[in-house]
Amino acid sequence: MNPPTSTSPLGTEFDDFLFAPLGEDRNGLPLSIVSLLGRMDLDPWREADKLASLPAEAAVHRLALLLAALPVASSKDADPGTMAARLIGLLPPRTAHKAPSPVAALNAAAPHQRLVISAILFAIYLIWLLGRFEGTREEPSAHNDAAHSPAPVAAPSKTPSRID
Repeated sequence: MNPPTSTSPLGTEFDDFLFAPLGEDRNGLPLSIVSLLGRMDLDPWREADKLASLPAEAAVHRLALLLAALPVASSKDADPGTMAARLIGLLPPRTAHKAPSPVAALNAAAPHQRLVISAILFAIYLIWLLGRFEGTREEPSAHNDAAHSPAPVAAPSKTPSRID
């Protein structure tokens, strides 16, 4: 059985690790690293990236702690340290001068994206608010209310007065 293909925008370099079988859960369902990390409310691709960036011993230790923390029926018999060492071997090889990972690039872009989205939402709110204000403003009416209009002033007559 082939592991499913990743749909993550982060690439497929962690697929062998993430979709490695761990055994079965209490209900008899197959369990993999991706499902284990998901049950722990951790992002599997970020966690795989973190593990890949650690020295091998530290990565094995961290993964062993994660494996030991979740109660899984079929993995209780296996030693978490041994299982973690085997699984860490499935991560992509470490390089001394590793280029920034896609996860790091996404994390670096996230604050900028939040700022742009916040600015756009604020502008939309201001436009909406201005529209509400404009809709409540009174326009001068075409017909004047006689009670509120000033009295007309009589214009002087141009007819000459009679002198008697």
